[in-house]
Amino acid sequence: MNSFLFPFIAGIATGVVLGFGFGTVFFALIQNSINFGYRKGVDIALGVVLSDIFIVSIILFGSQYLDEIEKYKDVIKYTGGFLLIGLGIYQFFPQKKIVGQDGEIIVKGRFLFITKGFLLNFMNPVNFLAWLAIQTYLKGVSGYTTNQSMYFFMGAIGAIFLIELLISLLANYIGRKLSDKIIRIVNVTSGYIFIILGIVLIFKKI
Repeated sequence: MNSFLFPFIAGIATGVVLGFGFGTVFFALIQNSINFGYRKGVDIALGVVLSDIFIVSIILFGSQYLDEIEKYKDVIKYTGGFLLIGLGIYQFFPQKKIVGQDGEIIVKGRFLFITKGFLLNFMNPVNFLAWLAIQTYLKGVSGYTTNQSMYFFMGAIGAIFLIELLISLLANYIGRKLSDKIIRIVNVTSGYIFIILGIVLIFKKI
């Protein structure tokens, strides 16, 4: 039992650290939670988790596909970079909000936000390389079996999801206290951040 409990706890500790990483997902969570409410932040977090599960599954059980993915690494990198730049430019355009009778912001397209979270996470090759490096360490240095690695990643991804829910909740709470002018500044700032991160991703050697 301990051989599985320790990897799970170690995974939780790793997930907490990764969950507070100041990457594109972090800023997307804050911005969308402020603009559209807590539920949309949850949708993005769900997309990120699904992406992480997909990536980890390939690393654990699809090693035969790693060489194929390596061939398309540059394609994924450039696509992700231009996706971030496009998303950044989009932030400069005012986004009309529809508010219901209960004061809750009405936003359609939950699938769109889940997909957004999935793509923001998946189209960044750094995430894939990070999970691959972790698994290499677990197997090569710590001597983890596949089952132990599964428990580790379960703990890590679960912790990341909880951290992202917390970020969304706090951002939404803060957003309710902000004026439209301040929210506009947040959107524009996020736009610049996405553009800069997109450019860095395109020119970064991976």
